Amino acid sequence: MPADATVVRAGEPFPGTWSASLYLCGPTARDPGTPLWRDRAIRRIHELVADRGPEEDGPVVFLPEPEPGRPLSYEEHIAWEEEAMGMSDVILFYVPRALPELPGLVTNVKWGTWYHSGRAVLGSPPEAQRNEYLLHFAREHAVPVLDSLDRAVAESLHRLGTGARRRAGERWVPLHLWHTPEFRRWYGLEAGRGRTLRSAEVLWTRGSPAREWAVRGVWEEPGTTDAAVQTLVVHTGGSEVLGGDGRES
Repeated sequence: MPADATVVRAGEPFPGTWSASLYLCGPTARDPGTPLWRDRAIRRIHELVADRGPEEDGPVVFLPEPEPGRPLSYEEHIAWEEEAMGMSDVILFYVPRALPELPGLVTNVKWGTWYHSGRAVLGSPPEAQRNEYLLHFAREHAVPVLDSLDRAVAESLHRLGTGARRRAGERWVPLHLWHTPEFRRWYGLEAGRGRTLRSAEVLWTRGSPAREWAVRGVWEEPGTTDAAVQTLVVHTGGSEVLGGDGRES
């Protein structure tokens, strides 16, 4: 059986395990007669993933649109989106801005939050309006910029690569940090003590690729519900772990 992507719609629970995750961020047309770019993106993702062969896991794709007929409250929708973006390895921003029917105002806010995260890919077709500000910061932070939806989808999947199997709290550590020697060393040390990563949060990143960053992890002690909270800080002078068992080099 060929590999395939798993689509998770707004409001639906997140899988407990995955190897790669992709969020589709961009404006949603208010006119129900307007073709939805996310539908085209999903079709292209299925095609490209199927071409990889059955030995590779397909990515989880976060689709911030609820199932038709199953509306969410505004607060529920926002909470789901924030959690999904926090657990995404790559965030594909596709911004075919067309005024006034497709302004993408919420997309602007989300871009401002995530463009420097090391996870962003920007799709900006030539006909898009008022994307100059987005393009400026994409250049400043080495965010890949593609001029079509197909190219943006392909680049996003390329950045995911073959992924890395993660579960529970591990899902909160994006691939570009998961694979770093600093994180692997920290993870190996705590796993060697029998601890399990219950949850994690990327506090900040600087540079592209990330040269300085910090991740806070909650490590569950073996055989108990107790946990140690630690923060791994990577900077130009090296790395250090703060909290929990004290400070370690």
